[in-house]
Amino acid sequence: MGKHAYLILAHKNFGQLRKLIELLDDARNDIFVHVDAKAEGFREEDWKGATRHSSLVFLPERMKVNWGGVSIMRSELALLQAATARGHYDYYHLLSGMDLPIKTQDEIHAFFDAHRGREFLNLWEFKKSTLSRFRYYTVFPEGEGRFRTRIINHIFKGLQMAVGFRINRDVEFYFGSQWFSITDELARYVLEKRDWLEKVFRRTSTCDEIFLPTLVCNSPFRDRLFVAEPVKNQKEVNRANMRFIDWTRGESIRHPWVFRADDLDLLQGVEHMWARKFDENVDGEIIDILYKNLKQG
Repeated sequence: MGKHAYLILAHKNFGQLRKLIELLDDARNDIFVHVDAKAEGFREEDWKGATRHSSLVFLPERMKVNWGGVSIMRSELALLQAATARGHYDYYHLLSGMDLPIKTQDEIHAFFDAHRGREFLNLWEFKKSTLSRFRYYTVFPEGEGRFRTRIINHIFKGLQMAVGFRINRDVEFYFGSQWFSITDELARYVLEKRDWLEKVFRRTSTCDEIFLPTLVCNSPFRDRLFVAEPVKNQKEVNRANMRFIDWTRGESIRHPWVFRADDLDLLQGVEHMWARKFDENVDGEIIDILYKNLKQG
């Protein structure tokens, strides 16, 4: 029986997070959670008894995680470190606290058993605007989500473009989704490259969609990708990481569509294992429906 590790990045909506964890609670899974240090209202003692079958581990060192910041990469690496230190898992699945499974645990495990050894990571073709994320020195790597620091970053990048200055000239970069399902071998390879990742990405912006595709596609693990060719349009439905994300109806280029109860037939009709995103403050009904349909005893 293969065992899986779920790695969860959480920052709000802890009622919703509890439902996610309960849906992942299975003897074949362990669950590791990083809660943003900025998150309010989180107390680890409130989570005693949240799982009956899985080990539930909250990372004791909580980082402040900022949209587009290198802190996202660092928190993901911390989750991988915690999980690999605990044991060898067949797969490590990165989820957000705003995600939910849309298949049963039996279906999820059967799928990954059938594709054992494959790596699940989306690849997208670069857009011209994406190149500035890693070509130019970023003054405030944690500041892309704030107007003032984002403007300073863009001005400083413009000056570098004007004089022909670039960083990371010797790295071939790749672009894809942040969310992944990877094997134990790749997880440990990523951690072996932690110093290199820090060196390359510490002064970049929005690297969460770049650091793992770059590392994997410059390694022998590229030959193990479930779907190796990048899609041309980020809005295309891509099964490569088995997460259903609807960018066609998102409120902005930064945020995908938040699923509603009216989307139930759509969610039940796709081949993906998980979907994002959900928000109990936008539509809690769809969360409750999926919870009721998928909750195990």
